Amino acid sequence: MKKTLFVGASALAFALSAPAMAQSNPNTSDVEQTGVGETAVVDQSGSGFNSSDIDQDGEGNFADVTQVSTGADLNSSTVLQTGSADDNDAIVDQTGEGNDNTIEQRGDESLTDVEQNGAGNTSTVLQTAFTNGDETRVDQSGSQNTSDVTQSGIAAFTTVTQSNDLDGTQGNDSSVDQVGLGALTTVDQTGQANISSVSQTGALAVIDIDQNGEGNDSTVDQLGAAAAVTVDQNGLTNLSVVTQTAAGSIIDVAQDGTSNDSLVTEIADRSDVGIAQTGSSNEATVSQNAARTPFFFGTSLPVLNENQSVSITQGTAGDVGSASGNQASVAQYGRNQNATITQIGSNNTSGTRAGGAGIVQVGESQTATLAQNGSDNSSSIMQGTNGNYLLLTSAASSGNTASVTQNGDRGQSTVSQNGDGNMATLLQLAGSEDNISSIIQAGDNNTANVTQGGSDNYSGVQQNGNNLSATVTQNGVGG
Repeated sequence: MKKTLFVGASALAFALSAPAMAQSNPNTSDVEQTGVGETAVVDQSGSGFNSSDIDQDGEGNFADVTQVSTGADLNSSTVLQTGSADDNDAIVDQTGEGNDNTIEQRGDESLTDVEQNGAGNTSTVLQTAFTNGDETRVDQSGSQNTSDVTQSGIAAFTTVTQSNDLDGTQGNDSSVDQVGLGALTTVDQTGQANISSVSQTGALAVIDIDQNGEGNDSTVDQLGAAAAVTVDQNGLTNLSVVTQTAAGSIIDVAQDGTSNDSLVTEIADRSDVGIAQTGSSNEATVSQNAARTPFFFGTSLPVLNENQSVSITQGTAGDVGSASGNQASVAQYGRNQNATITQIGSNNTSGTRAGGAGIVQVGESQTATLAQNGSDNSSSIMQGTNGNYLLLTSAASSGNTASVTQNGDRGQSTVSQNGDGNMATLLQLAGSEDNISSIIQAGDNNTANVTQGGSDNYSGVQQNGNNLSATVTQNGVGG
């Protein structure tokens, strides 16, 4: 049975009647409306093979599609509201297996609500044409769900919730692209092998991604001022990559599981990054560089970055067995920046990911704090310009502070500072053995303090300049 309704040139027909149809299996519906204030309601039920197509062109349109199919695949719904459309609404509810929905709205203040329940669901929503106040909600439950949302306008927000079970072997996939001021994106995924990718362009944009399962992957790319990113992953083999170009942004990434990997790259000032990883084989790398160019010691770049902070925590406090073999590295360029790395466990490394040192700070008034609790850990801090004072013009690299605390055996620590008025403090706690400490300072008015407790420890301090101070305290045997 097929019902096709063409509603066209009569505004009186719009006012007197709204297309409403209820159909039985296997149903097909096609509705075309042109004008102002049309309403189209389609209700399809049965077991399989329902299809609905609604085309509305005008202003103030409303479309409601409900489909129920519990067998042999195909439910499909396509809603198109376009032209000079304004203030459109589209709501689609699908239940069954093999559901597919596509909604395209072009105009102002459009609303899309899609709910799918079953297996192999797919939803695609496009709202654009300089829209204002857009809103998209997609709720998917089942296996092999896929949602793709594209929005353009001001104050648009997207909410995607995906849940995978229903005897599915793979997970959900969500991709959101937003362009506008004050856009908000929230993606919640539960299941296995979930992937979420979000790209935003606009000021005051907020992204929140929550993934729970195994093999989750999240990629966030933001461009705009005062944007905030929060990624929470819980499971195995999670990967989060965040690239941001926004001043004053806040990034928070939390990963819980095994083999998690987090990479954050910022090109902005006054931004804060916090990463917490719990598990084994986690790796976190953060680069903050407003100069838009990868920097290394000896690279001549202007100072553009100020007032940034990075905090990386790997492992669980009080549990040295919670994480092992982790790697963490931070690179900061500019002034008044703070980097903190805390590693709890054994065989952890502060450094690598092709960066060498664990904390690299090029600039002045920088603070680096590194704490490792466990055995066979390695840490490295580099602060300064390595003699290239053109890097910071007349500022040179001065007033930096480096603090290293290691609790355990066979720890290795290296601190290198270049500039004036720098301070390096190394503490290897009592009861530890076979630790190695190295501090190298080049410049005037620098201070180095080393305290080693335990036995068979080694400390080396090298200073070059004027008005220098070095204090080494070793408590134990064979130090």
